Amino acid sequence: MPPRTFSLDLGRTGNYVCKSCLAHLRPGNSQPPPWLARQASTARSLRSRTRKPATGLKEKDPDPAEIQRMLAEDLFNGSNAKSNLDIKYYSENIATGERKTLQTNDEFGEESTGLDHEVLSSIEDLEKRMLDTLKMINVVEREGKKEKAAQLRRQFKTAIRTQYKGKTGLGGEAFGVLRISGFPSRWRAVEELNIFLARDNVVRGGIPSRRDLAECWKYYSSARKLLSTNWKAVPREVWDFLFLVLSFESRDNPNRMQHIYVLTKDMQAANVPMSDMQQLLAMEAMFIEGWEAEAIDAWKRAVVTLGSNQETFKPYYELGVRMCALHGDTERAQHAADTLLRSSHASDARIIIPVVRALAAKESMLGEAWERYRDMRMLLGGSMTLQDYDEIIGAFLAVGAVEQALQVFVDMMFSDAIDIRGRTRLPMMVGNHFFTGKWLKRLIGEGDLDGAYKVVVFLQSKGIISSPVQVNGLIAAWMRSGSAENLEKADKLAWQMIQARLDFVQLRQRQSIMTHKLEDSLRLFNTFGEPYAKDEQQGDEAEFRCQARATAETFSLLAENYCSRRLHARLQELFTILDQAEIGPTAFLMNQLIRSYSQANETKKARNMYNKMTQVLGIKPDGHTFLIMFNTLSVNRLVQRVQNLTEQDVTTARTFFKDMVEAKWEFDGPELFGKLPRTILFSMFKAKDWIGSIVACRAMRHIFGFHPTDALLVELASGIGTLQVKTKQNTIRLTHGSRIIERTKHGYRKELIERGHPGEEMTPEELVEENHAVFEQIVFMKAKVHQVVVKDLNRWIEEVSKEMGVYDIVVRGDEKAISECMKLDRQALMHGMGSE
Repeated sequence: MPPRTFSLDLGRTGNYVCKSCLAHLRPGNSQPPPWLARQASTARSLRSRTRKPATGLKEKDPDPAEIQRMLAEDLFNGSNAKSNLDIKYYSENIATGERKTLQTNDEFGEESTGLDHEVLSSIEDLEKRMLDTLKMINVVEREGKKEKAAQLRRQFKTAIRTQYKGKTGLGGEAFGVLRISGFPSRWRAVEELNIFLARDNVVRGGIPSRRDLAECWKYYSSARKLLSTNWKAVPREVWDFLFLVLSFESRDNPNRMQHIYVLTKDMQAANVPMSDMQQLLAMEAMFIEGWEAEAIDAWKRAVVTLGSNQETFKPYYELGVRMCALHGDTERAQHAADTLLRSSHASDARIIIPVVRALAAKESMLGEAWERYRDMRMLLGGSMTLQDYDEIIGAFLAVGAVEQALQVFVDMMFSDAIDIRGRTRLPMMVGNHFFTGKWLKRLIGEGDLDGAYKVVVFLQSKGIISSPVQVNGLIAAWMRSGSAENLEKADKLAWQMIQARLDFVQLRQRQSIMTHKLEDSLRLFNTFGEPYAKDEQQGDEAEFRCQARATAETFSLLAENYCSRRLHARLQELFTILDQAEIGPTAFLMNQLIRSYSQANETKKARNMYNKMTQVLGIKPDGHTFLIMFNTLSVNRLVQRVQNLTEQDVTTARTFFKDMVEAKWEFDGPELFGKLPRTILFSMFKAKDWIGSIVACRAMRHIFGFHPTDALLVELASGIGTLQVKTKQNTIRLTHGSRIIERTKHGYRKELIERGHPGEEMTPEELVEENHAVFEQIVFMKAKVHQVVVKDLNRWIEEVSKEMGVYDIVVRGDEKAISECMKLDRQALMHGMGSE
């Protein structure tokens, strides 16, 4: 009910009495006329329309029907909607006694009808369209087309019933018109919630969108405090609709249970009875929000109602199994699961999985957990999926029951029953690197890293040393996680593998010098597969020493990790041990060490390490090596340029380029192909080696299949190192660079037309030539070289190309030399790596 309104005007005299007062003064009439329910006109407009011209005759009382028509016109008159009232109207909140003055027609209409201006406008538009439709049907009928008019009238009635019945839920339930009345319009939070509820595009087909989910909670949470002053004013349909939206299960609704918990508390405070499914969701939300004992007590009390209802029987007991299992009440969880499985309802045996997990968590009930797993496997039969097996394996691995987990994996892999529990040595079908390697790979892929480590420990206790490939995979997964705990585990396990490698190398060295002792023989024998003594292997996982021997991949993982974490001292220690482990350094290891030296600002040591490893140790560098070496130049490290260092960079960069061309390597992916040519050109631009940059671009065209892109040309012209740095100054420079490229291309194409080019659309080959020509024009512009000096360009190019080791490629164009130095294989060319 809207607040009552009354008028009070002590400064006005006259004989006017408002129609609302007249209606109450009439005897025998306890109800106001129906037209007063939508009164929104002013006193002045009413008098101006009912007053007749002065003729000296007594005025007659106006016709009530005419007054109703004029009031309706005033109510929906948009031009006068916001005009001030001629009579002072007041609104009083009966509950609080608060009184306010109504200023405009809109406020008067909202207080008297309970509908805000937006809703009234919508009603007006709807009525207008309905009247226009009826007029059109009448015109058709008057023209003699009665059958057509009857058909249109039926369609009109059907549309009214279907289109304007309100919002519908996922199950087709209708909510009707949703609105919360009984609150002052100045309470903005409630009005915003009403606007949300009135939107036509909310929850289409019973499925809320991401926006619906977010805004529903936003507006409801904002209005909760105000609504709590009068919960009874919230209609049941609104509660049901809010529950429908906030309880919708979706990835876009991550706080679903928290929202349900808050909403159900409010519904309980408002004494709103909840449906059966709403009660179940409320129990689950209460449990997840931390009120576990209270949720289980509520579940127990509902056994007579929800537990005996045919519609809620299955979800009721499924919820009980999950809650009791998580709470540790295994007896009640098993009872609920058995009740569900023995009933006539179509139940899923997978409800046993949470029971198995709860039983396995208690060491004394591990055997009972195994029996429940066997029951589930028997009930599911061939319908048991890989995910089901993974759930059970994870449950056993989480509590350290590796033997039971391995038995489940064996059941998954073999159709015939193979029992491995209690055996000292595993059967040959199970106890081999191929089978156990597949299990470790699956666990690592599923993200169960702690479980994979427990498997490594268990297998070694059975005399099976895990493959270094699988252990390296576990170390890499730990490192990728990024957590400090996992990094520590990875580092510890990797150094255990390195120690196993060093032990093996020492034993092999002793064997070549003298007859090794008996204990050394036994130790070497154990390394190749015999089980260790119990006092060495039985105990905490902290006492475990992995006997899988480190490989070059193990060293590479540690080197990359230390380099990324800038642990230069650990990286140097690693390379010292690398020689003791008799593992030859690889290009990857060399790259990590060089990068580490560069990060530590020890560029001289980095270059000495490069020279030592390539010239003394004979390591073949790859493209990543030269990318790192170019980044060691001072122009790529220092913010402020030093003149003598910049001059040294010119010679050093040309030497790196020569080594890069002569080395035998190939691009291993598009990422390196995108970085290396760009780094080379920018390095030479920064060092102002203009001739060197031209030679490098021409050489990379032949041996890399590289062509400068428009984006690269703009960067080189504007002098910006990257397009990703979005600053105002960079934007200005990029705009200037783009204009330079446009002017240069315009001049190039103008020269082509003068030389006889038709001027039509250019071919891909011509566009490539254009970009190369524009690149060299940018170099001339940066070098401030005049056209007269450019004539000596060929002589300079010959000299520099000899220094950079590409004379045969750039000047002579020797196909044999180009083929020998090509860094792209045919497959890469076919995939278009060299197209950009």
